[in-house]
Amino acid sequence: MSTPRKDANAKPRILGTRALAAINAVEGLKLGAASKKRLQALQNDQTLTPDQRRAEVLKAYTALSRRNER
Repeated sequence: MSTPRKDANAKPRILGTRALAAINAVEGLKLGAASKKRLQALQNDQTLTPDQRRAEVLKAYTALSRRNER
């Protein structure tokens, strides 16, 4: 089997909500109630830029991982 070729000019891809939901369904992953509520709030907040939305998600999951380490 051949190895995939890496293109030096390839750009990272950002998945949308629908694509991520489809992948999660195939993998058997489900969001908890708190995550669903947080993501809905982020989608409804039109004042945030995409970078700010990503930062909010990262902040939430970083806090969650710290809580689980205790």
